Amino acid sequence: MAVHEFHRESLAARTARHFTIDVLHTWRMDDVSDDAALAVCELVTNALRHGLRHPAIHPLPVRLLMFRSSHALLCMVTDPSNDAPVLREPDYVAETGRGLQVVAGVSRMWGWARLRPVGKAVWAGFTADGR
Repeated sequence: MAVHEFHRESLAARTARHFTIDVLHTWRMDDVSDDAALAVCELVTNALRHGLRHPAIHPLPVRLLMFRSSHALLCMVTDPSNDAPVLREPDYVAETGRGLQVVAGVSRMWGWARLRPVGKAVWAGFTADGR
């Protein structure tokens, strides 16, 4: 397992990408690193943008957790918000709002779950064949 915490960092997406690529290289899972790094960037960005809207109420950080097996990878991002993630229809003119579409497009599967006592985890799964 690999874990990284984020607080309102301006370069969090970049840090998440580098962390993911480095971990997957160490785990010899380079075949999924590009797709996983892209998904993680989107999940971390969403968690920081939407999950930390009220930091005084929710002082918990955003966490990236990565789990592996011999042929699979699970990337999970937790945040203190109880709000469900929303998969929007793509708006090709808008500058934001396509993050979960990207995650769905590059991962084998994705989903989310509520955490107790507060927060949620949004995850993306990959298999060794690259998706």
